[in-house]
Amino acid sequence: MIRKVFSIQNIFMLLLLSSLIFPSRSYAQGMCPLDTLKPKKVGSLESFKRIPVLNQGRIKPLESYAQNLLLLFSGKTHYKKETAVEWLARFLFAPRTTFNDKIFLINSPEIAEALKIEPDKHRRYSYNQLSPGYDKLKELAEAISSIDEKNQSVVDKEILRVYSNVLLFLRLSGAFTFAVPHPDFYIESAETRALLNLDNDQTKFSFYNVLEKSEPLSQVAKTLETKEHLLWTDAEKDIGRILSALDFWSQHYSNCPLGLIPTQSPENEEWLSPMDTILGGFFDPAYKQEIKALRDMAVAYWDGSQLAFDINARMFSDSVSKRLSPTEKKITKKIPLELLYNQFNFLAWAKLFYALGFFIFLFSLTFKQKKLYQAAVAMTILGFIPHALALILRISILSRPPVSNLFETFVFVGLICVFLGCILEVVNKNWLGLVVANTCGFILLTIAGKYSAEGDTMQVLIAVLNSNFWLSTHVLAITIGYAGCCVAGIMGHIYILQLLAPKSDAKNSEITYKCMLGILGFGLTMTFLGTTLGGIWADQSWGRFWGWDPKENGALMIVLWCSIIFHSRIAKIINPLGAAVGCILALVNVMWAWFGVNLLSVGLHSYGFTSGIATTLGAYVVIELLFIAVSVIWLGKKNIKF
Repeated sequence: MIRKVFSIQNIFMLLLLSSLIFPSRSYAQGMCPLDTLKPKKVGSLESFKRIPVLNQGRIKPLESYAQNLLLLFSGKTHYKKETAVEWLARFLFAPRTTFNDKIFLINSPEIAEALKIEPDKHRRYSYNQLSPGYDKLKELAEAISSIDEKNQSVVDKEILRVYSNVLLFLRLSGAFTFAVPHPDFYIESAETRALLNLDNDQTKFSFYNVLEKSEPLSQVAKTLETKEHLLWTDAEKDIGRILSALDFWSQHYSNCPLGLIPTQSPENEEWLSPMDTILGGFFDPAYKQEIKALRDMAVAYWDGSQLAFDINARMFSDSVSKRLSPTEKKITKKIPLELLYNQFNFLAWAKLFYALGFFIFLFSLTFKQKKLYQAAVAMTILGFIPHALALILRISILSRPPVSNLFETFVFVGLICVFLGCILEVVNKNWLGLVVANTCGFILLTIAGKYSAEGDTMQVLIAVLNSNFWLSTHVLAITIGYAGCCVAGIMGHIYILQLLAPKSDAKNSEITYKCMLGILGFGLTMTFLGTTLGGIWADQSWGRFWGWDPKENGALMIVLWCSIIFHSRIAKIINPLGAAVGCILALVNVMWAWFGVNLLSVGLHSYGFTSGIATTLGAYVVIELLFIAVSVIWLGKKNIKF
């Protein structure tokens, strides 16, 4: 791509010549001026974190990108005392200062041993630790890539993940190398500096500094094209070396996956990294202005100049905004909402309040005080509010229902469960709804946290879900049905525990039983409705109402099982205890239908695939079966029939 730039300046042939003259030199080994040099940094990154970036098909603020990147590398959204965006700024502007940061999570100790690294108890390693074994890691990854994915072991997939992360780290580390001085562009000769119209008071220059002098470079190139190499002056040899370095950098630092700068072409939705923009269109006025703003921002970061840093960050964002399409502008206007979502971490607060509400209930079993009930009510409300706010913000940011991936469905179902629990409490005022709300809210948000660790949770809709109407009807209906069955399952546990209690309260047990069946009926109705709507959607999208897809079978399994419970109870085949056991098994069915069938990795519902949960899901099923078996046997001794 650099050849495209310099062909405009008539020095294409010189680049080819210089690459032949200096074939063995590896120019861009260092990425900062000096290994020991550290930037002064700036105190605030408010303007920096608002800069839009295109990543994984979605425009997001740099703060979100930073959190997702660090989460991908280390499984955390911060590094020591640094926030994700502080770490990202240091990584982009002064990458060598991050080479000793232990950010690479390696879960398998076998990988560390294979790379001849001392296993770390925290399972995290730095680039400098991994670098000596990089060739070995690459060799292992390439070998594993030839194995069918279904036959890859857990360790195999972990090797691929680690290799991918290290490769991404290396590619991103060169994003802003153009802005800072580098040994490849040190020019000691005053004559050379004069030929290139460079500042005679300095000898250390950057890729950007040299590229700015394309006109004098072109003039010298015309001379060197017709002059034998042996007759070149020292200054001309310096320039030949610089051109060779420029050519090397054009290959070494191209294709950087940091989409900061949108292209000029409206039909091209790709955004480019600063280096790729330089190599492809440095002399375009809009590009040049934005590249200069980014360069000055990097320099200000090194100098610790807050004002200059903020001004250039805002100049860059403003320039980019003027070139965006109407749709892209609409998305960037929602960046403040996403920053608000990131800042307050609403779901973490909701999870905390739900946990406190449940612990207050446990205290109430020993200390019978009205204030504990009031405190539990307050905790439930305090949990529900940030939970709801998080979903409202996600809907506003994404302009769609928040149920397009597993993370979102757990958050949404959790909110519906809490809402149903609150309704139960308003009706009964006997702790039942509070226990249900706080238990479901905490557990489902905990499960959601597992999926949030896999990357950006605000993903772009894939083709199969690209319909706001059906996403708002079918998926919402089916997930609300999941919520009803989950609440019924939790109430099934509560009912059995009430029967097992030494001093069982028949009245409370009867209330629990009736509420359990009522909620199960609600869950059955919504699941059936959601399944029917899904069939209509499938008929419109795929030309068939039903195809025995694993997800479809899972939904049908829930409908049939809930129907069996009601028919068995009406026919008096089972007693209330049997209905409670049936509700617990309905919860098991939901878990299998929800994400258990994803383990098959087949079917048209590819948006729900996941892996690595088979053991956890299997353990959950075994625990539930043991609970049921022990409870039924114990209650049988108390003459309570199944």
